[in-house]
Amino acid sequence: MIRKIATLLLSCAALAAAAPATIPSFKLPDLEGKVRASTEFVGKPVLIDFWATWCATCKESVPELAKLKAKYASKGLQIVSISVDKGSKGKVEKTAKKLGITWQVLLDPESTQAATFAYAGVPSLYLFDAQGKFVTSFTGFDPAQEKALDAALSKL
Repeated sequence: MIRKIATLLLSCAALAAAAPATIPSFKLPDLEGKVRASTEFVGKPVLIDFWATWCATCKESVPELAKLKAKYASKGLQIVSISVDKGSKGKVEKTAKKLGITWQVLLDPESTQAATFAYAGVPSLYLFDAQGKFVTSFTGFDPAQEKALDAALSKL
């Protein structure tokens, strides 16, 4: 257990050290093909979630992200899930629907934005405040991270 906690803390520290200071500029298509810009998400807190359809942990995180979105709706929390899946958007769309994702889903099949965010794998979460300033980030997903993310959101 101690080893798991230490690994978690080290991965969070490494991810935070490489994370952008502000939300990076990007333009990515959504599931309807409309290009969305990162500037659309400034003005309210935003949680950027890098995920993939084949990632079991990503799928496990969806209900928890939905709970956080509902809990912090009064603060205007936005969640933007960026799929790094290669190939057609059909599989992403089908998986998002099956998982009950009700928030914005963007497509990054070449992982261009994933590289901009310096992510370490999926799932990776990046929280930015309403001004677009970096707050915290996590790689992977487990209950300890959920509590830390909840604590960070409560301070916004």
